[in-house]
Amino acid sequence: MHRTQPESTTLGVLGELAVTDGTVFLPLGAPRQRAVLAALAINANQSLTTQRIIGMVWGSTYPAYANNLVHKYVSGLRRALAGLPVHRQVRIESGSEGYRLVARLDQLDLTLFHIHVEAARDLREHGEPGRAAEMFGEALALWRGPLLGELPGIAFDDERDFMETVRLVVLEEYAALSIQVGRHNDVVGMLRTTLRHHPLEENLARLLILALYQAGRTAEAIRVYQRLSSRMLGELNMPPRPELNDLYHAIRRHAPIPAPHA
Repeated sequence: MHRTQPESTTLGVLGELAVTDGTVFLPLGAPRQRAVLAALAINANQSLTTQRIIGMVWGSTYPAYANNLVHKYVSGLRRALAGLPVHRQVRIESGSEGYRLVARLDQLDLTLFHIHVEAARDLREHGEPGRAAEMFGEALALWRGPLLGELPGIAFDDERDFMETVRLVVLEEYAALSIQVGRHNDVVGMLRTTLRHHPLEENLARLLILALYQAGRTAEAIRVYQRLSSRMLGELNMPPRPELNDLYHAIRRHAPIPAPHA
């Protein structure tokens, strides 16, 4: 999942916070200054009050002079962003409602991710599963790691958890379509990696088992089920759901299994 930020984007939040001029990454200053940019970036083109920014950056315990610090950090960020070439410029505007990061839709990887996902779902609805799978793949390729890396803050933790849930849903859609159109091996690596971080996600395990089985890798598919079953019994004191158990026994019988519904 750790990739280089795409050349087309200026501001990256799907991984460590990063701003690039197309060649190098710009220095963004101290951790709190980076956090102010992160708050604005995940709410791009929306105004945030100073108090809202303070809450996202410091939480409920903040210094009495936090307002002044936000103004200072915004000034520092404006100086940093001034180093961007004209065609890549993003800017921080101030107004009566607070601050707003202004950026084109294609300049922020988070926005681009949502655009690709929406396009993929439209293609799927119009009966083009192959192209839809490719578009889902492009959306997932934008991720370089967890949202904002390990940037601390309760607000960022909540947003990180939410976006990881979104990513998992999109991964399931991508995998199901890829298996459906016969691109089993395209999704095995990503499913394996994600399952290592979410070892009890039964949907991911089911899709990995299907991808491996449809690719003729039956022994590997069986091992995925056995690892999942052992872990669920050990940690949750419950077996995998009946659907997975049925799939496992069908594979043991070498029975034909239909592609998953996407």
